[in-house]
Formats: sequence, C-alpha cells, structure tokens
Amino acid sequence: MLDLTRDTFRWKAPMRTALSRLVTIALVTLAAAVLACPAQADPRTACITACEATAQTCMGASHAKYDACKPAANKQCANTVAAEKFKCLTTALRACNTNHSAELEPCRTTFDTCYAACGPHPADTTNFWCALNADSVATSVTTRKDVFCAGTPGLTPADQLESCVKRHTPTDPAMGFSLDCEPLG
Repeated sequence: MLDLTRDTFRWKAPMRTALSRLVTIALVTLAAAVLACPAQADPRTACITACEATAQTCMGASHAKYDACKPAANKQCANTVAAEKFKCLTTALRACNTNHSAELEPCRTTFDTCYAACGPHPADTTNFWCALNADSVATSVTTRKDVFCAGTPGLTPADQLESCVKRHTPTDPAMGFSLDCEPLG
C-alpha cells in the first residue's frame, strides 16, 4: 500500500513484497519468452509457411465437402430396393472419392508451384509433403492432416523421411491411419 501521509511516497512492506513478486514473475516470463521464441524466420521459411497455409485451407475445404458427401450418399441410397442398395452406395461413394481426389490435386499443385517459387532448399535437406488420414475407433472421428515437413539437414534422405513420419504418426495405438510423405523437388 502507499503511505500518502508524507510528501514522498513510501512503499509499505506488503506492497514491496507484492511488487517484488510481480517484477520477478515478469522477468521470468520475459526470459522464458525470449528463450522460447525462435529466431526471426528467414524469407524462404516465411514463404513456405504462407504456401502451406493456402494449401491447408484448400485441402480442408475439400475434406469437409468429402465428409459431407458420404452421409449424403447413404441418405440418397436409403430408400433404394435392398437388391440395388449395394450398387447405389458403391456408385455414390465412388463419386465422393473421385471428386475428393480431383479437388485435392489443384490444392497440391498450387502448393508445389508456390514452394518452388520460394527458392532452392539447402543441398543436404530433403523436404516432404505429408498427408495423414486417421480414424479414431473410440470416437469415430476422422482426422486429416496435410502438412509441409522440413527435413533435418545433414541426415540421409531416408533418415529425414523417417523423422517426418515419426513427427506425424498418431500416438494413439487404437487409431487406424495412413500416412504418406512425398519428397518435394
């Protein structure tokens, strides 16, 4: 608390302790932020990050449309005669898959073009584009992740691929998944 009985301000002991704690917390927080903050990203990394964000937005919209297509196909075929139901579902779901693949292709092409425009990558680095499709048995939720994965300089291309696969493999053993990481040019 402030003692305003004199011309100068004096801090009473409880206020001094509280202020000291706040200053200490602020300094520790600032130090942690400085240590945790990566160095300013180089222009190539910033460029790739922007390319990835655009691709993920595009692919996310395609995945959402695909996820809506499957229930619509089931609903469309629900009133079909039992003998024709399998054929109806197969045709409708095949159309969902075909459309999904056709919509993902331009997203990936846009990323590849943008990535190439960001400049050459270091000679000892192999970068990847990884696509994860995972299904949780417990929640019946499908998780999709389409991401750029920077290789680790100095490792063999196979070890860089293994590193990316490890980074994006689900840790839940009850989760079924497919993961594909393709090298980028």
